[in-house]
Amino acid sequence: MSDDFGQTQFKYQYIYGEIRSLVLDGRYQPGDRLPTEVELAQHFNVSRPTVTRALNALQEEGLIARKTGSGSYITHTHEKAGAGSNRLFGLLMPGLGKGEIFEPICAQIAATAEKHKCSLLWSGSEIRTTEAARTLVDVTRRYIDHKIAGVFFEPLELSPSFDAINRQIISMFQEEGIPIILMDSDYLPFPQRSRLDLIGIDNFRAAYIATSHYLKHGQNRVDFLARPFSAYTISIRIHGYRAALIEYGITPRPEWVHLTNPEEHAYLSAKFKKPGDIFNIVCGNDETAAALIAGCEEVDIRVPEQVRIVGFDDIHYSQMLRVPLTTIHQPVQNLGDLALETMLWRTEHPEAPPKTISANAELIIRDSCGFPD
Repeated sequence: MSDDFGQTQFKYQYIYGEIRSLVLDGRYQPGDRLPTEVELAQHFNVSRPTVTRALNALQEEGLIARKTGSGSYITHTHEKAGAGSNRLFGLLMPGLGKGEIFEPICAQIAATAEKHKCSLLWSGSEIRTTEAARTLVDVTRRYIDHKIAGVFFEPLELSPSFDAINRQIISMFQEEGIPIILMDSDYLPFPQRSRLDLIGIDNFRAAYIATSHYLKHGQNRVDFLARPFSAYTISIRIHGYRAALIEYGITPRPEWVHLTNPEEHAYLSAKFKKPGDIFNIVCGNDETAAALIAGCEEVDIRVPEQVRIVGFDDIHYSQMLRVPLTTIHQPVQNLGDLALETMLWRTEHPEAPPKTISANAELIIRDSCGFPD
């Protein structure tokens, strides 16, 4: 069995989902005996305690009864397992595996889910290329087959086909009546807003704060750098960045916004390696900022002496970079709690208007911006 969700400690969730799907599809009948724990452990290539944990979750939901010395038996058919008792949710996060904010957010969702006796299916580790992105559709079908009660979805980015794939996935879940909680970004371009619940930070305000940090120290030019095909949150951050410039009486110039990969060393040299000039840059996220610091070092541009940098997210390694990164801190634990709470609320209020819930974000000042506060 492959690890579908990138976190070994959640393998039991996969086993839970597989067995649960068979029960809800009617392939097991009341009174049928499941394979033994040893047989299931061999089938899924996991330890016996992992199987035990999955069976305990099925028992808590009332789908099976466990009899000491006898085994586990089916107690409900798919007709009897009502939608209201379904507490299996899916996590569809293409950003997993990159060391960004989604791993700790998902971990917090999982921790909060356990407190509420909910279960999760995980998938999405580093699904970013066009070819790999298509596997999101396959995962979506699998989640639908597992009859999940809702899904936490981080819209795909960094792929030329991301918009079409996101719309297809949303449509597939909506056709099945499965609630969707969007994480970090809407799947529609700003200023459009979908009719789906969205959990994140106020990206406009956060970018305004990041840009203002340069401006209040007397700088009259700030650039913005992000990767091509980034999430729609980046466009919101660009609007917040421009609003700060305008507020300080500075007219934003189109050439100050750079949609490029920071690994393009020739681009960095052409744009930022200019004797006597110092550039102030807000990056779309910390991963991009870290790559920019490394790229500047490759072409002999000193940070923060020649290029000052501010990022977004405050990922775990941001303060351990060669030049510790000034960044907007995202409260990942709070975001995870809000996501699970919103999902539980949405399953009880399917017709209520969509919510946009923004957690507080703050600027964490380190060496990379060149201006201690």
